[in-house]
Amino acid sequence: MKSYLFIALAMGLIAAFPYKAYSLEHIPFYATNNTGIEFPIVCSGPWFRCGQGTLATGADDDNFYSVDVDTFSPYGTWTCGQLVGLNCGVVGNVPPITFTLEKGDSAVYLTIDGDGFKDVTITASTTSSSTASATQVLPSEESDTSTTQANLGDDNTKPRRDRDTWSIQGTEGENVVITLEENPSAGHDGEQATLILQNGNSTIESITDALPLEISTTLPSDGEYRLVVSQNDIPEGVRYRGRYTLSVKSSLGTVQDIKPSEDVEQF
Repeated sequence: MKSYLFIALAMGLIAAFPYKAYSLEHIPFYATNNTGIEFPIVCSGPWFRCGQGTLATGADDDNFYSVDVDTFSPYGTWTCGQLVGLNCGVVGNVPPITFTLEKGDSAVYLTIDGDGFKDVTITASTTSSSTASATQVLPSEESDTSTTQANLGDDNTKPRRDRDTWSIQGTEGENVVITLEENPSAGHDGEQATLILQNGNSTIESITDALPLEISTTLPSDGEYRLVVSQNDIPEGVRYRGRYTLSVKSSLGTVQDIKPSEDVEQF
């Protein structure tokens, strides 16, 4: 009887208050697949939370799931293993791993090693990240191009969508080519995203389509410009989720410094 009362109370709270009021942040789950084949993975945790995905061959820090931090705490014991069938809670023959997600953990990093499905082991870490997951400036072969990378779609919960905002300093009359493309070293889901170039409150150009995306334009004035990478208003089945590369090529022959704002996930 007490359990029914508790469930009824919990459902009442959900109905009475907007979801966003309790969704303070999200914790991404990344996985690296070293098995040589596609690997179906599933993770389950407190409050019947469950995330699953298929890791491409050679996937490197694939953001296959994210969990919200809300009234129903995600902190506690989690189990990750091989997904079998469509049931999110079913773990296959690969020995699953159990770990504890604690307050202060900003991400989960899983590594799957093995030869196909033979001798597969899964390891988990919440205290360290690989350089692949970090937002970072990458070396460029051209001195007139600056490149950075991050993850889009760390939050897969409706109605929220991920939106990353970057900034560059521009010069009047400068021709720039801004490119958004998938990072080939990591797996991803979906294909469409939005790339926006803004000057103050004005939008210079916006494009929504399958990656890669490109904006080529002449900057109208000196000052700061915003680059927005977003999945807003894109249907769930096609919106891009995964690591991306953002680059800016300048006609002035000088490297643009692409700076992330606070909404860009960095680890």
